[in-house]
Amino acid sequence: MDKEKILSDVQRFYAEHPWWIVQIRWATATWKTGMSIFLWWKIWLEIISADSRQIYRYMDIWTDKITEDERQWIPHHMLDVVDPDQTFTAWEWKQHVVNLLPDIQQRDQHICLVWGTGLYHDMMYKNFSMPDVAPDQVWREQMMELENKTPWYLYEQLQKCDPDEAMKHHPHSIRYILRALEIYEKTWTPKSVLAQENPVYRPTFLLWLWREKEDTNMRINKRVKEMLAEGKLVEENQKLLDMWYTLEHTAMNWIGYKEVVGYLQWDYNLEKCEELLKRHTHRYAKRQRSWFRRYIMDMKAQPKANVKYEVFMCE
Repeated sequence: MDKEKILSDVQRFYAEHPWWIVQIRWATATWKTGMSIFLWWKIWLEIISADSRQIYRYMDIWTDKITEDERQWIPHHMLDVVDPDQTFTAWEWKQHVVNLLPDIQQRDQHICLVWGTGLYHDMMYKNFSMPDVAPDQVWREQMMELENKTPWYLYEQLQKCDPDEAMKHHPHSIRYILRALEIYEKTWTPKSVLAQENPVYRPTFLLWLWREKEDTNMRINKRVKEMLAEGKLVEENQKLLDMWYTLEHTAMNWIGYKEVVGYLQWDYNLEKCEELLKRHTHRYAKRQRSWFRRYIMDMKAQPKANVKYEVFMCE
């Protein structure tokens, strides 16, 4: 990766458009955080995390958050926002970020968003108009009881009330399916009807760090092996269990946590845990690549106004 070329392009971009946003994107293990910190060293900016796992407190190792010490001198936002037993929607994330932007601008700082979650990206890039529907924890627990009794129950319900939205999700994408059903339950209008695309929220430089599948998977394997060898990932999961967070909480029932909890509960050995972590993360990276490729198609077929697109190959 030509870091100096990226730096030069970003500097030129900010010189022309000081209040536009730089957004760094691609799948997990592609050095997005590292690139944002490199830009911070060279250009005075503030970094906003767009990762739906990094918003949770106490979940630091697998989510690869920067440390508390690093945060003292590298300005980061949208880290450690809620506890693991709380629900935090993409719409809530957007409202937090929208409130942050004027404050950062007032400090005369540039803005860099680092993407990990495609849905968060949609909230800014597609700028969906969505109803302000607060999460209903009691209703969600009732729905999950039905799902646990009858697998695919939630997906089948979404197919009935909002087939267009159901087509966007795999039946195992419970979190997204549950949210779409919740919106329908509270508004009696399908999410696919309510989620209308608008012009990009803020003029943007979309910067892709393209890394091939084989290279990405090698980096994932290396990261998993190191995290388990150091013992910190297992320690973090044990601490979360000791704090009475369980797999029933959405944040815990996620890659990097559910596999280690299975190991800690004696469902399998550490070798099997490592295998599951690698396999599930490879699949997750594949889904991310598929999601983000849609925007590359946009760039080629229907580029948005006030958006600059650029792809950089990682080596």
